[in-house]
Amino acid sequence: MRRPVPDQSPGTGRLGRRPPPRQGGILGEERPLVPLHRNRDYQRLWIAHALSGFGSQASYIALPLVLLAATHSATDFGLVTFAEVFASVFAGLPAGLLVDRLPRKAVLVCCDLARTLVFALFTLAVVSHRVSLPLALAVAVLNSVFSAPFSPAASAALRHVVPREQLTAAVSLSQARAAAATLAGPLLGAALYTIAPALPFLVDAGSYLASAACLSLVLLPTGPPAKTKAGTAAEPGPGLLRDLTAGLAEVRRSPFLRYTLVNAALVNLAFAGIVLTLMTEGASSSSGGLHNGLLIAVSGAGNLVGSLFCARAGRAFSPRTLVLAVCWSTALLTPLLALDTGLAPAAVVIALCCLATPAANAVISAARLHTVPDHLQGRVQAACGFIPLLVVPFGPLATGILLDHVPVGVVLLLNAGLLLALALYSTLSSGLRNIPDLRPPPAPAVPSDGPSAAARPRGIRPASAHGRAADR
Repeated sequence: MRRPVPDQSPGTGRLGRRPPPRQGGILGEERPLVPLHRNRDYQRLWIAHALSGFGSQASYIALPLVLLAATHSATDFGLVTFAEVFASVFAGLPAGLLVDRLPRKAVLVCCDLARTLVFALFTLAVVSHRVSLPLALAVAVLNSVFSAPFSPAASAALRHVVPREQLTAAVSLSQARAAAATLAGPLLGAALYTIAPALPFLVDAGSYLASAACLSLVLLPTGPPAKTKAGTAAEPGPGLLRDLTAGLAEVRRSPFLRYTLVNAALVNLAFAGIVLTLMTEGASSSSGGLHNGLLIAVSGAGNLVGSLFCARAGRAFSPRTLVLAVCWSTALLTPLLALDTGLAPAAVVIALCCLATPAANAVISAARLHTVPDHLQGRVQAACGFIPLLVVPFGPLATGILLDHVPVGVVLLLNAGLLLALALYSTLSSGLRNIPDLRPPPAPAVPSDGPSAAARPRGIRPASAHGRAADR
């Protein structure tokens, strides 16, 4: 595995300057870390992502309603969804290269401003009753193209505003933000649509504009990412194809990054199949709406609550221990779904699984951010999203075929078997054994036979174990 890049404190390299080291004071006494809630750059980045996330969820729930009202064709909405996914896959690798070749702040602001324009124009089309299939296809494709660089650029920017010791906590709060947007965004979109069909898209455009305003205040490096000595030094870049696939090559070289791809692919495959099976079973029951609504609600609530507590879990356990605990707990819980004991037990199992998975996602994402060199962050992040995006659609497809030929319980056990295979692979994987531990080192104990207070020089206060721990 490539050697981890050096630790970066908040704002390292911003505006071409390296901030003073955290070691300071008398006798090199360590300065305390700035809490995330007082880190202005992190807060602005978090708020910007939250605004765009809520706006996207609001317009996502309103788009099929507007399109069906205009064209009266479910096939048209299927085409729009397909075009959106296809554009995301097609734009993934070029977006990663773009993030690694341009200043991250410029990429983030330009993506938001472009999406503002797209949804502002679509709002006008909805108001003037000129929504059509070609227009909806254009909006879906443009939204995917301009969204593709945003996520890898935001993840790469996180390393410049958050120190290594706080990466896991920062990623945990990002997961909580995404879970909250997934829960509240569709409700907001549905409420706005009942007031006026164009309102969700206007709010989405406004959210992107507000996000761009927040991002413009974040202090980030003004130039493109610098290449490290561990990577390709300041030489002429390789050919375009090699440049585009540099993230895939980095993943192939690193056992840890390869493990992250296997983890993401198997988890998403298994849970996509499990959710589809439970939804299909609920649709055939007399209380299908309540059944499926409850499962969606408990999964979202589990993700939200788990995201809020996974930072604490990341401090208490080593990354490998935490990932193994999550893998084995989900592998042992999901077979219980095949017992067909009713809606309430199934909801409890889903909630427990969703409660546990954010912790593993947080430590894996934080370790990936720390390990990958800065000049490859965009392409590696894009590759880690690109490959699972190619694999995951086969989960619902295979599950749908199986449901036509075998009992529901068997389908659930087969999908749970994927999680058991992941747990076994994780236990034996050298890639997971190499996951970096980003927790701050324990504070050194104070010798009991140290000098008395009278013998200490004036102005020097001893750092107790409790005080040093509090500083961290």
